[in-house]
Amino acid sequence: MVVIVVFSYMLFGTAFAGFILYSILYLAIPKNKHYDFIIIHGAGLKNGESVTPLLKKRIDKAIDAFRQSSNPGIKIIASGGRGSDEKISEAQAIANYIAEETDVPMDKVILEDKSTTTYENLLFSKKLGEALVDSPRFLFVTNNYHVYRTGAYAKTIGMLGDGLGCNTASYYIPSAFIREFIAICVKIKWVFIAFYALFFLMLAVSYLGRNL
Repeated sequence: MVVIVVFSYMLFGTAFAGFILYSILYLAIPKNKHYDFIIIHGAGLKNGESVTPLLKKRIDKAIDAFRQSSNPGIKIIASGGRGSDEKISEAQAIANYIAEETDVPMDKVILEDKSTTTYENLLFSKKLGEALVDSPRFLFVTNNYHVYRTGAYAKTIGMLGDGLGCNTASYYIPSAFIREFIAICVKIKWVFIAFYALFFLMLAVSYLGRNL
């Protein structure tokens, strides 16, 4: 039993350390400034209709990238559907914030208001972009702890582009990274199952070897 606990601790501990390291390195990689679309990933709304501090950070980071872009035709995709407890879609809330708090022309903002998950944020935004530009490049903006999983989804659907992470409140970082790590483990559960299968096989071989 102790051996199994130690193995589990080492397996998940190593995986978590790798996740943190990769997240840091990914965020440190210089970004290509030429993108066709910047995707802002939605998040839960305050009072069902206004952006939260967390979502505001995503929007502000995306606006900075928009202003620094070398592509004069770049557009912003506000992505996020309407939750059961929300009065408007997250995409609309993002667009409202941009209209009220920035000088970005609203003809540069596209609403993707059907998605309910991170995967759908990317998939639906990709379809919108491809309807306007051939082989578009995307920059998807979310919180730093969320970039790794978002990047994995982008690769799965064949999206060309990069992820850009914004800062997260320090008090929220530990729980956010742990939840994100659990979500990733669930997504790649077969990898862990394979490791455990190999581990128990080695235990069985070792046991049989001692008893021959």
